Amino acid sequence: MNPVNSKSSKWAEIREHGLFGRQLEPVLVKPENRKWLALVALPILGITFYWMFTYSGPYRYLAELELKWIGSYSPELTWLLVFLGLFLGLLSTAVSIKLLFRGAERAVPGMPTATIATPAAVPSAIPEPAIQVVERWKAYIRYAALPALALVLCGMGAYEYYNGTHAGSLQRLSAADFQSGKLQARLVYADVRGHLSGHRISKDYYLYIPMASEKNATAPVHLVVGVNENEMSKYVRRQADGTFSVRGVADKGLEGDVKYAFEKIGITVGEPVWVVHTGRDPSWDRKGGLFLMGFGAALAGLVFGWQSYRKRKRVTAQPLQATT
Repeated sequence: MNPVNSKSSKWAEIREHGLFGRQLEPVLVKPENRKWLALVALPILGITFYWMFTYSGPYRYLAELELKWIGSYSPELTWLLVFLGLFLGLLSTAVSIKLLFRGAERAVPGMPTATIATPAAVPSAIPEPAIQVVERWKAYIRYAALPALALVLCGMGAYEYYNGTHAGSLQRLSAADFQSGKLQARLVYADVRGHLSGHRISKDYYLYIPMASEKNATAPVHLVVGVNENEMSKYVRRQADGTFSVRGVADKGLEGDVKYAFEKIGITVGEPVWVVHTGRDPSWDRKGGLFLMGFGAALAGLVFGWQSYRKRKRVTAQPLQATT
């Protein structure tokens, strides 16, 4: 009988199970591990979307690095990098801790061990081929996509509703109120009056126009008017003294690419800076937030009901084992 070639058997194992299939499958496919992965991934998904919508946190840091190095940034790529960085960082930390304390589960050398009666030999389970592991994980991702979407919708709705309830009642303000630094609120619903700059930035048919308390001001910009370029005449009203008045929600913070575009044409953007989104009413934010939260909750209910139905169907479909 010819001896078994260990090298050829190793290559046969790799062809059947993949390079890491035998080692990684028992760890990643355990039901308790899948639950922990979901519990970690969903909050990270929500906080990453929050950073993207508010242009803050690591999302803002990466976006500004992209603007500095290549002159533009991709919101989708930046979001993906932040999500993967947080998820893989926490996952690697958890794996490191598990490997670090693995020795605590082993027996101490030299200590007597109790004899345990060995039951009848049971054939060990044959590891699944790597392609089956990939297909199984694809199914897990599909099942997790809808709950994740429901969570994102609820988070977006909660954020929008929060903004609508904290914008306050309508105020009458001037550009000088924003330049003086006395205004501390992040959101303000107001009629704002001031002089518009002759420079503007256009992004996706949305115009950003600096507003100041004086005409042809050279000081850093602390207030920007945001308006759809097709609705200028509707929301931007010229007054008799040459100033302009706009009504909307002033939100603290300016997108990094817009700020970079202003600086490229020689306009310095101060800190802090507000953007008055013309035509935006807090009541719409509240209604839109409630709608998104309701839709997300309904979607979560449908997903939960569908998964419960599939689980009951699998249980009833299992054949009963006859007892002797």
